[in-house]
Amino acid sequence: MKNLTDKQLIDLAYSEVDKMDIHSWSQIIISIFLIIQLGLLIFNLISVVIFTFLWVLFFCLYMFHTRKSKKSEIKLQEILDELTSRDK
Repeated sequence: MKNLTDKQLIDLAYSEVDKMDIHSWSQIIISIFLIIQLGLLIFNLISVVIFTFLWVLFFCLYMFHTRKSKKSEIKLQEILDELTSRDK
C-alpha cells in the first residue's frame, strides 16, 4: 500500500466499507431466517431434523460473513493507518 496514491487509498477504503456493508446486511438477513426458522419449529411446522440441518447451514453462512467482515475491517484499519502516517 506504500506505492498507492492518497486517492487510490481512499477508493480502496470506500470499497472495503462497501464490502463490510454487504456482509453486515447478509448477517442481518441470515439472522432473520434463523428467527423465522425457530418460529416454524416452535409451531411444529418443520421437523427437528430439518431445523438442525438448516440451523447448521445458516450458522456456517453467518460465521463466513462475520469472518469476511472482520477481514475487511482489518484491511480498512491498515488503509487508515497508512493515510494517517502520510500526514506526518
